[in-house]
Amino acid sequence: MERRRAAWLAGVVLAATACAFPQQSSDRAACVALFLDYDRQAQFSPVEIFDRRRDRERPNPALSRLAVQLVQNDCLTRARDLGNLDAVADARGGATIVDGGPPLGRRVAVHAGALTSEADAARAVAFFAAQGLRATSIGNAQLGRRVYVGPVTTEGALAEVIAVATEAGFVAPYAAQFFRF
Repeated sequence: MERRRAAWLAGVVLAATACAFPQQSSDRAACVALFLDYDRQAQFSPVEIFDRRRDRERPNPALSRLAVQLVQNDCLTRARDLGNLDAVADARGGATIVDGGPPLGRRVAVHAGALTSEADAARAVAFFAAQGLRATSIGNAQLGRRVYVGPVTTEGALAEVIAVATEAGFVAPYAAQFFRF
């Protein structure tokens, strides 16, 4: 009887540990959806909320949860991901991205990626500037430096910017909904 109880208790502890510390998985297919959720949450709720019990501001738990999911799914672009950035720039031979196809109806910025270092962000901005695009990086306490490119006004230019960013190694580039140049 005591043995069963010990086995049951060990199973409960193991299950609780698995829930408290979920196994880190890498599912980059979910990255665009997670970034869109993060952007939507950041747009419509404060980044920090006031904690009355501690009488100070603290990070918004919903944004923190999404940031953790972005990290767990390997959605941040690291230096190793941008290993072929210079090769892509050389292969493009100074070609610029041009408008083409149906108009989007508005100016759209592309979120190229969330980079883990300022040096990589500077390289990314220079890379996109060489493609004839405006690029900027914005610091984010939870995600590093977020690089935005554009603006683009046609479907062809949007598709080309996303394709070039993907080829260069950026993780999950997408059309930003809330960022404007």
